[in-house]
Amino acid sequence: MSRGRGALLAAACTALVAACGSSDPKEPEEPALPPLGPVVAAAPAPGTPITDPQDLMNRLLSENDLPPGMSAVLDSNNGPGNTPTSAVVPQTRPAGCEKVLMPLSEQRPENLAANFAIYNGPNFSSIDIDAASYSNEAVAAVFSEVQQTIRNCIRYSGADSDEAVIEYRLGGLEQPPVGDASTAFQLRTSSEGFTLVSLVGIVQVGNTLAQVSVTAPESVDPGVLSDLTAAQVRKLRGITGP
Repeated sequence: MSRGRGALLAAACTALVAACGSSDPKEPEEPALPPLGPVVAAAPAPGTPITDPQDLMNRLLSENDLPPGMSAVLDSNNGPGNTPTSAVVPQTRPAGCEKVLMPLSEQRPENLAANFAIYNGPNFSSIDIDAASYSNEAVAAVFSEVQQTIRNCIRYSGADSDEAVIEYRLGGLEQPPVGDASTAFQLRTSSEGFTLVSLVGIVQVGNTLAQVSVTAPESVDPGVLSDLTAAQVRKLRGITGP
């Protein structure tokens, strides 16, 4: 069974707890994260959308484009053109926040083509990339709706398969402008004293929206996300080289 990114984060958090044991429940709450800025409007997209999932897959970053130590996650149900969903989508409080970090094609399924790439690295690190192409009329609404979901889910909670509570905190993230339009945020996923940090960029390149997420325990260098997002924009535009 393939899994969405929310499930992957939950699994990693569960593994961390299992490996290291629980922490002091009286541990003080983490400081507030930076606020999110205003919703970014999509740019006009008069071009021809990508309609072939394999073409879109070929435009996503590969292992050769990533930091050393990252390797692709592949299984029999996780290939080009498929979507990394769970059979059962975990519920969140408030409802609807399970969409955060879901592939864009799951958040708005009226795409013309979609694909994804998942890479795992050492110490529960991961890089997740997905992209979806939309019609000229739909791309602006999708970009806006994805950002609104983020703003509705500044703080939410869920549980893993063993009913361990997982807390999520979401905040703003400064990143250089890239693509035709872009936005970024950070998500901290915590369970029993252990935290995974995800830095996420969402970019528009013509009729295509791409989401790039870099996750690791405790902290992630924002420059890594900046470099990967810029590289992903270049590849979507068909520009080769660094």
